[in-house]
Amino acid sequence: MSYQTSNYGSGSSNWGGSGYQDCVNQCIASYGGMSGGGSYQATATSGSYGSSGNGATHTVIVAPTKGVFRFMPFATNASVGDTIEFHWGADNHTVTKSSELLPCNKSAEAPVFASGEQNENFVFRQVVNDTNPTFYYCGTPTHCEKGMFGVINPQMATPGSPTSLGGMMSSMAANDSDLSAYAAYSQNVTANNDVAAAWGTNFEMANMPEWSRSLMATNVLFTRATFGMNPDTINADGSSNLASVATTPLMIPMDISGALNAAAASTAASTPVANAAAAAATTSASAAPSTTAKPSSAMALASPKMLVGVVVVLATIFAL
Repeated sequence: MSYQTSNYGSGSSNWGGSGYQDCVNQCIASYGGMSGGGSYQATATSGSYGSSGNGATHTVIVAPTKGVFRFMPFATNASVGDTIEFHWGADNHTVTKSSELLPCNKSAEAPVFASGEQNENFVFRQVVNDTNPTFYYCGTPTHCEKGMFGVINPQMATPGSPTSLGGMMSSMAANDSDLSAYAAYSQNVTANNDVAAAWGTNFEMANMPEWSRSLMATNVLFTRATFGMNPDTINADGSSNLASVATTPLMIPMDISGALNAAAASTAASTPVANAAAAAATTSASAAPSTTAKPSSAMALASPKMLVGVVVVLATIFAL
């Protein structure tokens, strides 16, 4: 299997522009992958709930570190009788059953499961009763909307299908500069690991709500990057193997999209101030003409999203 997306490598012109965001994306493509977002270390549990089946046990990490609103891995393949064991890496998260059509809404379809809000080092076990796709999410307000959902036994598409994640990645990234930046970062981290680079390529996306597709893609890219940074955690068949986290810290990749989303929200909150500054400048200019050109509000006010991009680029460059 090959990684079916645009070429985001060094020197690529696939972003189609020369703006600041395009520059950030290309810098991440060139230098990203050497700097992590922290680490996860399994420790003694602080509490647990649920029973175990008679099959294999599959580990899923709930928020590997503070501020990372993701499940690692995003998807897990399991057989009937297997146990999914969720390990909390940070506080204030839940594991709650949802559905493909409503990935951020609690499902009433039996068997229902919900861990309740738990904290770091908690363990929640859920026995797999069938092999149908089973979605789950974090029920803490706003966490799922930031991408914190996952799936057991995801639906698979025919290899090369236009509705597979691989088939849709290029078009989604072309319309989402944050996603393209994350794709570039992930591709660099997995450059020497073909299994990690192709992980999730054939996940079916046709039934996913349109708003959730880019979030699903970012979850897959985050999982790929984690595998790339921790090559011993992925088997040759693409399944995860997190047994080593009991003795070796799991390196966590940068959550680029989370940082950019926070910056975008900060930028939106400052918009009224920018408009007021622009209006004041216009009024002042009309009342007292000056021979000195005044900077526009866009130039005068620093963009938090720009600052985040600069931090990401500098962090990855200095980590080399």
